Amino acid sequence: MLALLLVAGVVWAQQPVPGSSAISPTEPRETVPVDTVFVFQSPRPLVGPTTRASGRAGAGLEILFSQSGFGAGFFYQLPFDDLWTGLLELGISGARNSSEIESLYDPVTGRLLVPGKINRLFIFPLTFGVRYRLFRDELSESLRPFLCGGIGPTFVVSTPYEYEFFQSWGYARGYLRFGSFIGAGLIVGPSQKSDAALAVRYYYIPFGGNGLESIQGQPIKTFGGVFLTFSVGF
Repeated sequence: MLALLLVAGVVWAQQPVPGSSAISPTEPRETVPVDTVFVFQSPRPLVGPTTRASGRAGAGLEILFSQSGFGAGFFYQLPFDDLWTGLLELGISGARNSSEIESLYDPVTGRLLVPGKINRLFIFPLTFGVRYRLFRDELSESLRPFLCGGIGPTFVVSTPYEYEFFQSWGYARGYLRFGSFIGAGLIVGPSQKSDAALAVRYYYIPFGGNGLESIQGQPIKTFGGVFLTFSVGF
């Protein structure tokens, strides 16, 4: 009886198990089908491509600093893509010779005067330009260095220095000239919210002819120069 049980156990142990090798090398092996019960396919990519904000359309204010003093401006920007942005800007700034110092006291009016000065000069540049973003893939969205440039008409105004500031505007004379600028700067802040930009620009505004005098005998033939601009969008 014990011998029969041992023989039956050996025979049962040699039966092929699904997915395992057959008893004999000459017999084909059984293949277990792949279990597809828990296979999941998403109808859309689980991780989408990384997108970058191209900035926002909007307006803002500018403060200008130059050797002629302070100025102000207004701008409107319109992004074309994540690299290029169109710019429309209007500014106002004084213009003068670099040697102008109020060192002469007028006892009649009580004013400090610039010796030899005959005109107050102002420029109103209206420029159409573009801004190109640098190092887009290397820096974060909150730090965006750029190059910029623009061209457009500039309105040059002179008022006689012999009159008080506001009174002199009644005798103002205007001249229309063509100008341009190039520059570089850095935008700080999220691209989809209010941001601030600091830039250095060089304006080139040739007057032509004999120029325009601020100091008598020292005509200015090219307006503009180096400007430091600080702008804030809203």
